[in-house]
Amino acid sequence: MGRKTLEKFLNCFEAKQRRYIVQAGVTRDLGNYLRGLEFDVHTRLNADSYAASLTKNSNTALLPTVFGWSAVALDPHSAMNSAYQFLSAQRAISFLDPYGMHCEWGDTMHVTLHRAKSGCAITKADFLENKQRPTSPGNKRPQRVTRARTISNYAADIARNFDGASTERLLSSIRTAALARTSFNPENRLISLWSAIEVLLSEPRDDARIVHYARLVVPCIVMRHTRRQVIAVYNELLPRYRSRLNTLTRSMETESHGHEAFAELVFLPDNQQHQAQLCTLLAENPLALHRVFKLQRDYKNVKAVNATIDDHADRVRWQIHRVYRARNQLVHAGRMPTYLESIILNLAEYYRSAVATIVGRAKREEEASDIDQIVSEIGIRYGILCNHFRKSKADSPLTLGDVAKLMGRI
Repeated sequence: MGRKTLEKFLNCFEAKQRRYIVQAGVTRDLGNYLRGLEFDVHTRLNADSYAASLTKNSNTALLPTVFGWSAVALDPHSAMNSAYQFLSAQRAISFLDPYGMHCEWGDTMHVTLHRAKSGCAITKADFLENKQRPTSPGNKRPQRVTRARTISNYAADIARNFDGASTERLLSSIRTAALARTSFNPENRLISLWSAIEVLLSEPRDDARIVHYARLVVPCIVMRHTRRQVIAVYNELLPRYRSRLNTLTRSMETESHGHEAFAELVFLPDNQQHQAQLCTLLAENPLALHRVFKLQRDYKNVKAVNATIDDHADRVRWQIHRVYRARNQLVHAGRMPTYLESIILNLAEYYRSAVATIVGRAKREEEASDIDQIVSEIGIRYGILCNHFRKSKADSPLTLGDVAKLMGRI
């Protein structure tokens, strides 16, 4: 990417704040309540400019009143989000009343610049919604796959591989994390996800809470980092290069298949000829070529492996501490950090990774596992993995056994 192209892209973003007006459809009860607080509330008219936006809500029939919200923000999405958070706070206040009220609004709102005649419809997106399956080649419609079998197998792994107390604790942690999906505001999402981490792990004894939790959960998150890296690149290549990529990996002298064979193709120096063929295959796709190059660069020798493992663990550990500080600001000081939504995304992914690693490790045991013992074993195995590469010569290329260790096969 050239400098001019990058400057043109960055110049598309405005750095100064503007005043926006947000129109949101609300229920009659909520409208009367907000009118009593002297906010701009009026009856919805189909002839107004916001009508088309508000009718996009599935609950539009229940929203006869329009709430007007003024906000100073960098962009319309931020202004819409501030209106959404304000309404969430009012709904929380309504829970203090023993009788409550019908407190509902439309997720799609109409946002205009102050004094502007036209605006746009913006929908509040859920960060933690299930991702839509990408479209297949030649088909414009996204192809959804039935997840029931996969999820039922995952639930069976939890029920069968842990003892009674550990199963109860694991399910309690998952239920706590699930509250993040149904919460109305990011504060509750962060608190729910962090509480799920604390329920999942043992209680601290001598160490500070954050030191204890970081020491236990970081190995569970980073243990399968290399495997996830390889799978991510491999899955991105499959839609376009599936047949030619499979032909290339089958021509190698290996008993592995799929992403494991792809890891051997990229990591092992004995496969230089096949690596050259892969580069030729991706020659017309600079982005794919760069991703494969970065993957190979991260694991080209023992020194690179040590740097990759340590850098990733340090980043995760720093992020866990950052999450804990943000959680304490919310719980103890009532302050909401500006970066809250980004760390919620990271924490949700960390939690999924940790649970997957714990469940995967328990499946290998012949008897019902204790969750604290499993977490301890994961930490020990991660330490063994790090020590294995730290004791090797820095400029040594990877061997087949090294790749197997990185991919979690042994």
